[in-house]
Amino acid sequence: MYKKAIAAISLLVMAILAASCGVLAEEPEVEDVEEIEAEKNVTFMFVQTAHSGTLVPIEGQENLYTLTLMGVAPQTIAFSDRPERIVVQAPMQQFLDGLGFSVENPPNAAIEILEADEDEDVAVVALFDPIYDSASQTLQYNISILEEPDHSYAVFNERHDKALPETFGPTALFIDDCPCLWNIAMEGCDSNCYSTSWSWWQLLCNYDGGCCKKCYISPDNSEYPYRTPV
Repeated sequence: MYKKAIAAISLLVMAILAASCGVLAEEPEVEDVEEIEAEKNVTFMFVQTAHSGTLVPIEGQENLYTLTLMGVAPQTIAFSDRPERIVVQAPMQQFLDGLGFSVENPPNAAIEILEADEDEDVAVVALFDPIYDSASQTLQYNISILEEPDHSYAVFNERHDKALPETFGPTALFIDDCPCLWNIAMEGCDSNCYSTSWSWWQLLCNYDGGCCKKCYISPDNSEYPYRTPV
């Protein structure tokens, strides 16, 4: 049932992209800015879709792979949970620049392959080093498969597989929200670790006034769930 539900979400996202590929995020009117800025702690999930992909181990590196997605839509779908229910299409490169993919703070994501075998169709990973080529419609990441999956959507953690096929067909990538960031110049959090939220009209992560337990994460991205505010 879970697989059917996620597949339905993926197909719905693909339908939205096909039906409205020309409708991207637009800057709101000036009078709306104060209301937008007042919205705090809105949690987003980001979805990218592709017609096919490959996963290749990086030579000499343990648990590090190059993920190449082909036939990628030129935008990322962002949607928030209730009660806001915000849905935005963000231009791909602008989204990648705004989220942040540092080695110290890589976002977690779930890769869901629609037509793969059940024991290798979902994996929760850390994403690094995105490279997008609009001309060839390809999107490339370096990824690590997490030993202990920690995605914000629990169904992906329950379905997490230890491996994925080297080549595959239609795929959806479900990316978690903005990170917690270390900032000693700010006040209010004993840990000096502050949560950030995605701004749907600026298309980047901003401080939202929340605190996190820790900003540091272990090499396999499992010790501290830095993307989950206190």
